[in-house]
Amino acid sequence: MVYRTYKPASLLSPYVELMWQRAHSGMPPSWERAYPNGGMALVIHLKKPTATYFVDGQVHRIRVPLLAGPYSRSFHFDPSESTAVIGVLFRSGAGRTFFPIAAHELHNTDIALHDLYPDEADCLLNELCAASGEDAQFRIVEEYLTSKLKNGVPIPKAVRYAVRELSSAGALPSIREIQLATGLSHTRFIQVFREYVGMTPKLFARVRRFRTLVGRIEKGLPVNWAALAADSGYFDQAHLIHEFRAFAGITPVEFSSAVPNLSQRLTTNERS
Repeated sequence: MVYRTYKPASLLSPYVELMWQRAHSGMPPSWERAYPNGGMALVIHLKKPTATYFVDGQVHRIRVPLLAGPYSRSFHFDPSESTAVIGVLFRSGAGRTFFPIAAHELHNTDIALHDLYPDEADCLLNELCAASGEDAQFRIVEEYLTSKLKNGVPIPKAVRYAVRELSSAGALPSIREIQLATGLSHTRFIQVFREYVGMTPKLFARVRRFRTLVGRIEKGLPVNWAALAADSGYFDQAHLIHEFRAFAGITPVEFSSAVPNLSQRLTTNERS
């Protein structure tokens, strides 16, 4: 497997967490699990017309390039089909800046970019397929997003603030306190947050806490689960296990046993 990441220029950095490329050659078919991170992604397969993924045993296929919504559940994909993929992971709340669709409409689902911008999608894919090298491909995607940023929808300050507060490590912040600090009513705060982030503030905070936990387990060190639960803001070890299974589909122990084999797929929101 070849995996590369790229940090975009400063103009895009407030909106894009990273760009990535992944390529496989000659791998046998297999299943890998992708985990939710609370952000949207743009995913482009260069050698396949569709992307395939599996949720609860159901096969889903979607035309590429695709816009992946913010997920709060895990899914499976076959990495052997990822022969040449390039993607963009947007910061939470930033996807709507580039694509005029309410993020909650894409919660736990994807949409073909062709359904939003037919000519634009075809042009982007053709340029990437004709590019000479991975660096050129990164530049093409970067230029594409920069051009869309000119007419993009700004992220409301209330959403930026709430995302930052709810992404902090430790105990779950008070949604009420964050809402009051934004100056918005409770109803309006939830509405705006869902429109840009794709899920309620409470669910988003749970997903981000899960991601923090994943990051700590990924270090591969011996884990004291009770201490880790307390340090990560869970009520107790049982609460940690319940939440982890809800988002990952497996227990923390099952996840940690596979840590030596984990790859960057945990942060790419990739589709095969």
